[in-house]
Amino acid sequence: MSEKLEGDRPALKITKPCHHCEGKGYISIRDCSGEIQREENCSFCCGLGKIEIEI
Repeated sequence: MSEKLEGDRPALKITKPCHHCEGKGYISIRDCSGEIQREENCSFCCGLGKIEIEI
């Protein structure tokens, strides 16, 4: 017989656009003159463009 306690509820997750890449999933690496040298996956969202936040 298992009893469910109020503290056993799973955490609620919300998906939001990534703050680092602004939801694109990649960032542009620029040189000192402002020219784009390369683009790479965002390290905060792993290229997904969104992050999950637990509330």
